[in-house]
Amino acid sequence: MAQRTTDQPEQQKIAEAILDVLQKVACDVVGLSVRDLQLQLRARDLIVADHRLRGALNQLLDEGKIEKRPWPERRGNVCFNLPGQGILQTSLFDLQISRDEIEREERSGLDLWQRDEAERERATASVMEEIARSHALEENYAKLVHDIASVLADENPVDLILEIADWVIKDLNDLAEKIGAAGSGAQSEIQRLTRELGFRRSKAESFFQRLWRLDRSIRSAKGILDIPTVPQMLRGSKIRFDKEAAKRRLQERIVGNKVIEIITAPENIHKAVVGTDASVGDVMVAHARGSFIPPTPATLFVAAGAMRVLDRSSALSYWDYDLDPRELRQYKDLDAAVEGLLISPHLRREVITDFRHLRSAAMELRQYAEELRIVLQQSKWHPISGVPEIQHPPTVTLLIRDGRIFPLVHRLDDYDGASAPDDILYGEVVRREIRTFQRVFHNTAGNGRLGAIYGGAVKSPEYSWLAMITFWYLHIKQGHPDLVDAFYRPPLNDQAVTHLLFWGLAESKPDQAFGDPRNSFVTFRALRRFSDIAFFPHPRPLTDDSGKVVRTVQEDNIDDWLAYIQQHINEANQRYDQHKRGIPALTTIDDYKPFLDLCHRAGVAMFYAAPARMYRATLSDRAHFFTPRWEIAVDLTNKDIGEEIKRRLEGLMAWLVEQDGLVADESHAVGGFEEVAEGLPLFIPNVVMEAHRAVGYGRERHAMDVQDDLQKLVTDIRAGRLGSVNP
Repeated sequence: MAQRTTDQPEQQKIAEAILDVLQKVACDVVGLSVRDLQLQLRARDLIVADHRLRGALNQLLDEGKIEKRPWPERRGNVCFNLPGQGILQTSLFDLQISRDEIEREERSGLDLWQRDEAERERATASVMEEIARSHALEENYAKLVHDIASVLADENPVDLILEIADWVIKDLNDLAEKIGAAGSGAQSEIQRLTRELGFRRSKAESFFQRLWRLDRSIRSAKGILDIPTVPQMLRGSKIRFDKEAAKRRLQERIVGNKVIEIITAPENIHKAVVGTDASVGDVMVAHARGSFIPPTPATLFVAAGAMRVLDRSSALSYWDYDLDPRELRQYKDLDAAVEGLLISPHLRREVITDFRHLRSAAMELRQYAEELRIVLQQSKWHPISGVPEIQHPPTVTLLIRDGRIFPLVHRLDDYDGASAPDDILYGEVVRREIRTFQRVFHNTAGNGRLGAIYGGAVKSPEYSWLAMITFWYLHIKQGHPDLVDAFYRPPLNDQAVTHLLFWGLAESKPDQAFGDPRNSFVTFRALRRFSDIAFFPHPRPLTDDSGKVVRTVQEDNIDDWLAYIQQHINEANQRYDQHKRGIPALTTIDDYKPFLDLCHRAGVAMFYAAPARMYRATLSDRAHFFTPRWEIAVDLTNKDIGEEIKRRLEGLMAWLVEQDGLVADESHAVGGFEEVAEGLPLFIPNVVMEAHRAVGYGRERHAMDVQDDLQKLVTDIRAGRLGSVNP
């Protein structure tokens, strides 16, 4: 049992332990944060209170035995190391942005994102922190979710969503009738109820039509769910719902007959597993002395992979970094930007019109490019921590990326470049992003049983759909009238809800949960297509020469996609000729083939899961934590998609249930508090954590080289040695 340090004389012991920790890692890191030091000391069975740890650090600082420096992983915070030791920390990436932050920035433009998700995350963190501190399940919402775990787990998700649809339809129709029946003297109440109707209608549209693809009708082609606009509903229009068609669609989109299952992962067969991560850094380049132009940042994109190789009884770690600073010398500024390597100050200042989305696309391009190098076995693996060199790396059978699998920038207008028509870079970078992702998909999920399992760990999911189901269940099935609004505004997010459900299931069914050390809790799998996010609204129409809708695109039929893209090219060029579109379409169908292939074949199965063994600590010590939303890429042309998802899910869980398969994310915690108060720990795959470290390590290792080469690039631009930047 770890001992908690409480006595003043123990401060010297803590200081000595800190020095010992730093001596072992000093050369490999910039430094360790307060939280890092706490975790290292805990691993030595030494639990130290915050104020004791800070006291020991201050003592060591006063004695000159350690030094404090900016912590690169979290702006505004500090880390500690031995004087003069560690990776050189310069100002090169003071403005570094992690992949996490980029995903959060993109949320406002992503499918399914609702503005209230940020507030839900804050409420979640507050509730779960309170439970952890009080060592008792006292929070009302959390207790209700925890207590229904055993009954909700056995429900059929298709049946539940059909029931929810019936309830939502009645709720919206009743609310519209209530507004219509209100007297003319109740204008303020009518306005309030109308706003509420609009909000609920929007949430219903996102849940049923965007997530589950219960498509609306389009002219003569009958759909599954038609939700009139608010003005139409106030004029008496009702929602139309084809329940049988909805059931068929949900059976295609949902894998699993229970909300939560307990599965036993097979023995681990992976010999080599890789994680990938990426980040963006702004490099401040000063102008010539006396210039009135303020310093302009250049933007550098980096990605890295970390491979763990199992060799008999040991695990060997290696890293691959996608950028050698010497490569920058081979590129003109425009070429470097198109490759997603670097956006020079010149281009950023004078050319970029949609920089936020361009930055996201370029970062994704670098990460997909790193993943493509990995699956094509073109990586140059460098040993970590003195392990032996590896001459012939084993075949990678599991690849897990930090973040969602589908690209952050993914619309057809983005691929065309039409969403930023004045930008000479945007469309080309997005096309390269999509093409590279398509090649990664083709060489993993698209290669059937011969391809590696391709997964994603989404640390901060953008939409809480499982929470909506759970709180509807509490209101309707469990009879909690005070939760009447909780379907539309769930008070907790998906990560908290799944943790509470898994905890409740472990507590109510311990024999099933802990009967095998390789058991895991797994929710049902929600299947999404790339085309779901590439277009909206759905379905996509196919028209004749007169513009009449003949039918809708059958998404499993590649000929329909070819016909639709040819139709898109014709219509886009016609709108361009009529000055209704900024740029023409791409030249031929061949230009769209990577995009078409993804629309036809690429799918992602989304779910939540955690090894059951982790909940022993939750039951005994109230040790609460979160896990990501998991994703697995799947080829939708597979004859038995359900079986293929099952095989790939089991392959992912076979790695995650290993003793160190999941580790605490050192740079992220749900809720994110200042300094030591980090919120509840978020557990991510060990290889993803190593990839995150590799991004930082490679970045710091090459910092001065990149800065020198960048300054030379800027000098060449000013001297006119790089030529014109016109396309």
